[in-house]
Amino acid sequence: MADERPLVSIITANHNGAAFLAAAARSVLGQTLAAFEWIIADDASTDDSLAVIAAACGGDSRVRVLPAAVNGGPAMARNRALAAARGAWVAVFDSDDLMEPDRLERLLAEARSNDADIVVDNLRVFSAVDPTGQPLLNGQAYADPRWVTLADYITSSRMYAPRPGLGYLKPMFNSDKLGPLRYRENLKIGEDYDLVLSLMARGARLRFTPPALYGYRKHGASISAVMRGDHLVQMMAADAEFEAGLAAHPPQVRRAQQRRRRSLETALAYDTIICALKRGDLRAGLVLSLRQPRSWPLLTLPVRVRVRRLWTRLSATCRTLVLKPMSR
Repeated sequence: MADERPLVSIITANHNGAAFLAAAARSVLGQTLAAFEWIIADDASTDDSLAVIAAACGGDSRVRVLPAAVNGGPAMARNRALAAARGAWVAVFDSDDLMEPDRLERLLAEARSNDADIVVDNLRVFSAVDPTGQPLLNGQAYADPRWVTLADYITSSRMYAPRPGLGYLKPMFNSDKLGPLRYRENLKIGEDYDLVLSLMARGARLRFTPPALYGYRKHGASISAVMRGDHLVQMMAADAEFEAGLAAHPPQVRRAQQRRRRSLETALAYDTIICALKRGDLRAGLVLSLRQPRSWPLLTLPVRVRVRRLWTRLSATCRTLVLKPMSR
């Protein structure tokens, strides 16, 4: 029946994603779970996004587009999609990304069999340079399905931590558990983390499943690829509101949040120093770095990144030379 409640509402915020929307649509419409709706909240795109969606979806009744006259950012767009969602579950999906054909079916099975309120899978990070991609999370800690505690979730999301954070993963929520809770609309980065954090603080149970069923496309226009000082300030303000309600939580949760706050403060100090150096104010950069010694390890990041890139290129060159037949 057309008016039956779908099992899953896929919500997508889109702004000028025309270049990737056709591939995203194929990924969504090819799901083995057919009982879904796809709600695309277009955020005042100025490219051909709406035309691409219309052509790619071919009048599929499961797809709804919510246009906007003014750009409000991804969190506001997702909230518009959430307001229209009818599904028993809500899956977050970005307009430049991809999903494995059985992703929704497998996430739903994982959630139901374990009575989870939120379920997340690993990401496959790919790009035009590396179309095959690599899993975001590696190692024994992410080899098996497991429950993620609130302290685990916060700990994994410290800035510049050795491993990528769980906050990067794209969640699927139980709609009833989500209730009236919505994205914090002033956040430009970290909005998924903030919403999941709020849900878990209210008792929601988060289940992680290891397969990388979500394809995260890395490209120059990705919002998450550009972290600015104002983004950090927004995240710190959101965290401050969260901290205000932590008195009733266990000590390990409060300690994890303290470490995350210090990591945000350090990242902001690092950004301030780098901005001073970029505008040629060496004196200000030096003074700021002396006042913020915790930022010193971060100041070596650009060097370490360049060394890793150089090592990767050298390794590839060496492999090519070894495998290449000798010329006669």
